[in-house]
Amino acid sequence: MADNWEMNHLLQRHAFELLLAGDNDEQAFQDFLEKNSRFIPREFVQNHGIAQSLVLRKLPFGPDYKSDLFYFSKSSDDWNAVFVELEKPQSRFFRGNSNIFHADFERALQQINQWKAWFLSDQNRGGFLSSVSALQVPAHMARNPTYFKYVLVFGRRAEYAGNEDRRRLINATETDNFKVITYDSLSEDLEHKFEVAIGSRHNQFIDILTDEIVSPTMYCWVEPTQLRVSAALHERLKNSTDSSARVLVNGTLVSALVRASNLVRVRS
Repeated sequence: MADNWEMNHLLQRHAFELLLAGDNDEQAFQDFLEKNSRFIPREFVQNHGIAQSLVLRKLPFGPDYKSDLFYFSKSSDDWNAVFVELEKPQSRFFRGNSNIFHADFERALQQINQWKAWFLSDQNRGGFLSSVSALQVPAHMARNPTYFKYVLVFGRRAEYAGNEDRRRLINATETDNFKVITYDSLSEDLEHKFEVAIGSRHNQFIDILTDEIVSPTMYCWVEPTQLRVSAALHERLKNSTDSSARVLVNGTLVSALVRASNLVRVRS
C-alpha cells in the first residue's frame, strides 16, 4: 500500500515537472492542481487544516475580481480566508540581469493590492463572507474573527536562488497577510498534504466538482441543501457504509452521508 502511495506521488511529480518544462499558461496549472489537489498551496493553513477539506475554484468577488483558488482555515479562535492567485511559471521577477522588478511581478503585486484594498471596506468584507457562509461552520464559530490572506504563485525559484539581494527584495514585498511562492514549492512536502475536494460557488449553492467523498465530516457540518453534487458522488453518498460521520436527527444518530444524499441537489 505504501509503495503504491509513493509511486503515485512520483508519477504526479513527474507529470508536474513535464508541465513546468513546457510553455504552459496558468490555466494548465489550474487544471492540474484541481485534479491533483495535494499540489494546492497550504500557506496560512491553521491547525484545523483546510475547512471542510474544500477549495473553491475561480471564486468571483467585487466588481470583476476572481481568485483562482480559495479556502477557509480555522483555529479555535479565528479564521483565515485565503485567496490564491496563479500567474505563469514563465513570469519574471526581475528585468534581465538587474535587481529591478519586472513588469510581470509589478502587475501581479498590483492585482493583489487591488484585492486587499477592496476588502478594506467592512461592507465588502461582510458581503463576501455572507456569500460563502455555508462553509464557515459550525455557526457559533462563524462569529470568530476572519482574517483575509493572499498567496501569489509566481515564477521559478532559479531566478533568485543564487542571489541573496534578489531573495530579500522578493521577501520585502511580503506581509503578515501576503506570501509569494514559486511553482517549485507546489511539489514539495506532498507526503504531509491531504487531498481536498474542489468546488465552485453559485448564487444558491456550492457545486462539489470532485466525484469522490474526500471528507465525510464535511457532510456533518455543511447544510446539505446548500450543496450540489454529481450523479457519481450522489451514488457514493447514498450507498456509503462509513460510520465515522454521523449527525443527530430527531434524537437519533444517523449517517451524515446517507442523510446528505437525500437533501443535496444532483447535477444533471
